[in-house]
Order: sequence, then structure tokens, then C-alpha cells
Amino acid sequence: MKRKKGIVLGLLATGLFLPTVVMAGHFWVGLFTKDTPYTEQSFISNTKLAQFNRAIEKEWRNGSDIIDIEYGDDRWMAISAKGTGFSQQVYLHKRDWKKFEAAVENYKKQGFVLTNVENGKGYWLGILAKGSRYSDVLLTNTRYEEAFLKEISAQWKQGYHLIDVEPAEGTWVGLFAKNTGFLEQAYHSIDDWDGVPKIIEERWAEGFRLNSIEYGGGKWFCIFVKDAHKTEESYTTNSEIPSFRKAIRKQWNRGYQLIDLAHGRD
Repeated sequence: MKRKKGIVLGLLATGLFLPTVVMAGHFWVGLFTKDTPYTEQSFISNTKLAQFNRAIEKEWRNGSDIIDIEYGDDRWMAISAKGTGFSQQVYLHKRDWKKFEAAVENYKKQGFVLTNVENGKGYWLGILAKGSRYSDVLLTNTRYEEAFLKEISAQWKQGYHLIDVEPAEGTWVGLFAKNTGFLEQAYHSIDDWDGVPKIIEERWAEGFRLNSIEYGGGKWFCIFVKDAHKTEESYTTNSEIPSFRKAIRKQWNRGYQLIDLAHGRD
């Protein structure tokens, strides 16, 4: 069954929404916002990891940085952009979690901070950068969701904010940082997609913006933040890659920038 294209728009200052169209099956989600520092963006998609790696290297040669990676339905996707403020990036993938952690720590000693974590086809992937505004970045791995939610509360008390989450391989991986610029943060773990639009609308009405969305362990996990400025957001859902590409281009033409990708099921 094909999934029909659906777009939701939101203006945080006014709480303006349009309904989304949802059908059963797997689908992609793209999160967009205005008022980013990005000057150019590209959307990368490939079913082969080796070719995906070469596409990332090509973006680097063109002066762009990777801001998000996503895997789903046997496909790798990434967002690249110029104007990130990063001075250098590295990209790593390891099958073994301990080796992944060790590689992250090694790069940390060289001045890189981990900005994005993804899991796909048995690989742990990470994007690390120099020049990120984030500081004291922590990578955590907990066995159960309940323990992970307690970890979030504990890190909040220490002045950290959650910047990425990856439920995979029976664990919940969290990426926490200081100096995020966030004034307040909230999250929601939702069993079915049908409940996600309502939560987003409620948080938009409260002045939050959706910073990222992830799917894993049979749940959708949404991270909301408040910061110093208001901005417009939108998101689109598509199960067909050509339609997803068209939806992205349409949002770019409307002045929105793509900041996050997710893949999941109803």
C-alpha cells in the first residue's frame, strides 16, 4: 500500500496548523524550519553503504557538512548543508558498539564532538565535528526505555540537553550536550504515529519547536526545545522516495531548510 504525501505547517508564534494525511506502512519523515544559518542544502540517498560513503565525501569536497543521517527500508539518507559553522568533520561506522565508543573517545581527544548517531544494517554510524557550539558532549547507552528516561532527567539536572536519540539493537543510545542554546526541553515517546501530530500541535502552541524525531523499539520519540527565537516549522511524510524528494524541493522553494530525517511505521 502506498502512503500519500502529507505536509504539516506550523508557526510557533501563532499556532497555525494544517492536517497531515497518514496511511499504514513504513514511511519517511522530513522536518523543516526557517531562520537557519544554512546557505545551501543537498539530500543524499543510496541503498549501498559504500556509495553512500562516497556521496558524503563528495559533499565535503564541495564545502558542505553532514547535519543528519538516517537509515530505513534498506536505504541510507543524509542531509548536507553549507553554513554550519563547522571547521572539520569526520564520519565513522563500526559494527561493534565498544569499538564505536572507543573511536568516538579517540576523536574527542582530537577536538571533535559527536553531533549525530545512527544505526543501520548492523552498523553504528557517527558524525563528529570541530567548530560545533556544543560542549561536554556525552554518549550514553542504556538497556531499557525506562532507564533511558531516567537518564534524561539525570542529565538535565547536570545542565545537559538531549540532542539525539537512537533506539537500536535492544538499547537506547542518547547524545547529551551543554551549550546548546536551549532554554527548555521536553520529549514524548509515542506508540503510534497517529498520536504524533497532536503532540506536535500541542507543543507548538506552548512555544516549543520540534528539534528532532526518531523511531525505534516500536515507538516514535520526539524532542522539543525552546530557545531565544520563534521560527516556522513544517514536516512532511512520504513512503515513496521520488515523492519524498519532491516534497523536500517544495519546502526548499518555500524558504524552509531540512534539519532532520526519520523513518518508521504507523
